[in-house]
Amino acid sequence: MGFFSLITAVFAVYSASATANYRQLRIDEVSETVAFESETVGKIIAEMERNAVDLALAGRQFYLAKERSAELGISISTENFNAFRAAVGGGIWYEPYALDADKKRVCYYAFFDEAIGEVRYEPDYETEEYDYHTQMWYTTILEGLDGSYDAVWTSIYYDDAGINALMTTVGAGIYDDERRLVGISTVDWAIQSMVDRLSTIKPTPGSFVLLASSKDDYIITKTREGSSVMTGDPLHNLSWFNDISFTDSDSVGIAYIISEDIEYISFSRLFTNGWLFTVQIPADEIISVFEKRNNQFTVIIASSFILLLILAAYLLSRMINRPLRKLSLGVAELGGGDLDKHIEMRTRDEFGTLAAAFNKMTVDLKKSIEQAAQEQAEKERIGAELNVAANIQGSMLPCTFPAFPERSEFDIYAVMQPAKEVGGDFYDFFLINKRTLGVVIADVSGKGVPAALFMVISKTLIKNTVLSGKEPEAVFETVNKMLCENNNAGMFVTAFLGCLDIPTGKFTFVNAGHNLPLLRSNGKFDWLKTQATFVLASLEDMFFSQHEITLKPGDELFLYTDGVTEAENNEKALFGNSLLLETANNNLDLPLNDFTMSINREMEKFADGAEQADDITMLVLRYKGLGLTVEAKLENMDTVQDFINAPIEGSPQKFQSQIRMVVDEIFSNIANYAYYPNTGDVTINVAVSDEAKGKSITLKFEDSGIAFDPFSSAAPDITLPVDEREIGGLGLFMVKNIVDSIDYQRTDGKNILTIKHSE
Repeated sequence: MGFFSLITAVFAVYSASATANYRQLRIDEVSETVAFESETVGKIIAEMERNAVDLALAGRQFYLAKERSAELGISISTENFNAFRAAVGGGIWYEPYALDADKKRVCYYAFFDEAIGEVRYEPDYETEEYDYHTQMWYTTILEGLDGSYDAVWTSIYYDDAGINALMTTVGAGIYDDERRLVGISTVDWAIQSMVDRLSTIKPTPGSFVLLASSKDDYIITKTREGSSVMTGDPLHNLSWFNDISFTDSDSVGIAYIISEDIEYISFSRLFTNGWLFTVQIPADEIISVFEKRNNQFTVIIASSFILLLILAAYLLSRMINRPLRKLSLGVAELGGGDLDKHIEMRTRDEFGTLAAAFNKMTVDLKKSIEQAAQEQAEKERIGAELNVAANIQGSMLPCTFPAFPERSEFDIYAVMQPAKEVGGDFYDFFLINKRTLGVVIADVSGKGVPAALFMVISKTLIKNTVLSGKEPEAVFETVNKMLCENNNAGMFVTAFLGCLDIPTGKFTFVNAGHNLPLLRSNGKFDWLKTQATFVLASLEDMFFSQHEITLKPGDELFLYTDGVTEAENNEKALFGNSLLLETANNNLDLPLNDFTMSINREMEKFADGAEQADDITMLVLRYKGLGLTVEAKLENMDTVQDFINAPIEGSPQKFQSQIRMVVDEIFSNIANYAYYPNTGDVTINVAVSDEAKGKSITLKFEDSGIAFDPFSSAAPDITLPVDEREIGGLGLFMVKNIVDSIDYQRTDGKNILTIKHSE
């Protein structure tokens, strides 16, 4: 097979080389033919130009002669024509009154008169009826003269007055001794014979000739069968004209063109008079004879090759087929699953060696399959156990959202994505009592099953200790001691614990070596400025610093583990704190689950396909404060007062009475006047904060009733007797004098009244 492949390759290389050489030879051959025929035409053109110059010189001598008889002028034109019969006529033509002051037109033109079979002079050109000075051929030659004895050609025209054929005229200037133009000479050339000669050039059946005047944009002839191109058509109408190659030198330009979806090789030559001669040959015809012979040779080679293959196959079958069949049958039984099959092969050649190798492979494969089956069973057992462990771990984390649908004071959402089947991260949130929410996020060192076990212990201890009523710092001190006991594996936990007093927004927290949280306050996220203490389960008798902040309605707290900031991409770069802060601030005011998803999407984009290396856990808490929406009716006053009592419980009695009176007055006004005679809703928001002088409360009333600015009405004159005062205004007057500040705004069709008061 290698020998036959080599022969085929050699033949292919030879065939390609021979085809290329023959193609180039054919191109050179056609190019030489075009050059030869062009040279013949070029000589005729040169002779025409020389004859025109010679006739102009003769016309000059006649002009300068003392004796200017008509017989001498006629003799000059007729003798010139007899000496140069390639033309069909010629003569000398003088400018108005240049030769004879009494005659405007003097000319001597001779041509061959076929009627009499001889050359004769034509006197009719001097008559009044024929003004040769205005003829196209005359004016064209005059415009082309430059003061020298260079020939000037006219455009191609059809002579319908004489020989009835395509013609062109070449002329030269006649000058006096002072180089002033006194006339011109002309030589007329009937180009049909030259056209017929060039049109016979047809190197292949599909080739055709084009003869045209490039300077006149005029097609003289085109020999392609079925073509709609006619003599006289513009040359630039041919779509392929700009693709051909030609110069004003004697060389033949060669180019490849596309005409009517056929590729042609174009051979072009430009004559000195501006005529273009070009031959187009279909590219596939230029070497068609050689390709036919080459195809025949290819068939012979291929047939011989097939015969040799058949002979080789027969010999190989006799020498190899029997032992190979025996070996293949044995292998087929092995492939069918019979690993006890033993192939009997007594030969010592390659087949015997191969049979022995198969027998050994069978034994090894049987052992390997048994071992793989045991390992797979073990993997499936471990995988099942890990799935159970993952389910148990997932069920230990609160994962139902919204977590507290009955509480409108806050929203909370959390998610944990382990790097392995089970992880060491955990989060937790729970109500310690009706007014306190506990949140925890932690990261156990390591990953996998050991970290998951330590996570279960840590989570349970932290939650149980928090529910016992201890402060966050005492919770971590207690849990730290418990985790340090019998911690032979040296594991530790970073953790963050916070307790939110829901009515006031006071948030008490301890950070045990965990990542700094992000706090959104005043509209933007920034780092929660606090110093982290030591991790849990590392050293006994550790003390943990406790801190407090007050969350305002709209504030958010974002907790996370280092799996977020230490997420890596393929270049081992970290996601980092800066990108986390930027991402958080680019996704403000989203629902909390969408917020965490946006962080996760940005991490995936950064990782760019890199494998997750650590557990990822996120928890976000949004504090909304207290809020209540009821229908603006007086019968809902008790509901409103009950709502207000919760946040001011424990405050001085005077402060509580003042707040209840303010709420009673404002709600009554809204119920009586805002939607009269209809009704609508009113929303009340409460925010409580601790200040240096005591507790401060902010009340916000919103309704969509008629616009009413409490500052627009004049204060009542309380110095007047009761029966003399105007009705209304006293309640608002009392409210203004009780509270610290009151503000009114009309926004988006709503009345918004904000009241602040401190103990």
